[in-house]
Amino acid sequence: MYFGTGVLLPLWEYQCVLRSSWFLAIAGISTAQSAVLVVALRLARRRRYQQSITLVCIGNWVAVLLITFVAPVLLPVMVLAALIPVVFAEPYIRRRRGLAFTMITAGCVLALAAIARFQNVAHSAVQAPRWIETAFIVSAMPVNALLILVIVWNNANALRTSEKLLAERAAQLEASRARLITAADEERRRLERDLHDGAQQHLVALAVLIQLARTAGPDRYQPLLAEASGLVDTAIAEIRRLAHGLYPPLLVSGGLAAALPAVAAHAPIPVQLNLQGLGRYEASTEAALYFCCSEALQNATKHGGEGTTVTITADSDDRTLTLTISDTGQGFDPA
Repeated sequence: MYFGTGVLLPLWEYQCVLRSSWFLAIAGISTAQSAVLVVALRLARRRRYQQSITLVCIGNWVAVLLITFVAPVLLPVMVLAALIPVVFAEPYIRRRRGLAFTMITAGCVLALAAIARFQNVAHSAVQAPRWIETAFIVSAMPVNALLILVIVWNNANALRTSEKLLAERAAQLEASRARLITAADEERRRLERDLHDGAQQHLVALAVLIQLARTAGPDRYQPLLAEASGLVDTAIAEIRRLAHGLYPPLLVSGGLAAALPAVAAHAPIPVQLNLQGLGRYEASTEAALYFCCSEALQNATKHGGEGTTVTITADSDDRTLTLTISDTGQGFDPA
């Protein structure tokens, strides 16, 4: 549109209506501005948005000043044209730069008014017929005004969409924070309850048995010590069970690809891992698979027998994740 109204239309008028340097000057300035727009577009494709917008604004300021100097009668059109880049760029540039662009644009508009006021129209480029000037202004003014309105509407719509997305993200973060607080509180209560009902009771009983053994005679302290030893084993098993239920930090930071090798390294039996292409997934999915593998390794250790080897294989694509756990243990008799 810019190339057509700024370059092709003046050239057509020069060729078909009046051979006036007025048309050639406008076409030349518009051609240079079109070249600036092409360079700015290439910068934008390279994601150099700040440089692209700055180049467009500077080129536009220079172009409207020169065209107004050549043809002061086009002042109304040039005023609107001077506003278009800064109106478009305002949402995409930093606040300080946007303020600077706005002030420069205001100064450019004042300069346009001064040029049109003091430039001697009679001594500018060769005059075109009044009907051509009127037709150009009447056709260009609504186009520029409509373009500004469309840009403002699009920017306002983008702002409303961004505010809606930010509100949704804030609500999601608030809900996620509430869930995390609730989950942490429930986990703390569970640990307190399990420690009180499990390991703590065994340790209290152990302390009582040790006290009894210290005061018991030679014929009684041996059975008491044997019972105390059993309580120690039970307490250790209970603490291990509690530790097994905790969410491992390595799973949070590195996912299954980092947590499963750590589990395999601490397993008492050999474990082979085939985890190529394993990425990050939802926390609930990773936790379920992690504890599933951990439990499978414990079962293989308890029931697999001597020489048992476990193999964990991950198979994932864009939609599914499959974790296969197999072992070479003797298994059990289904009968």
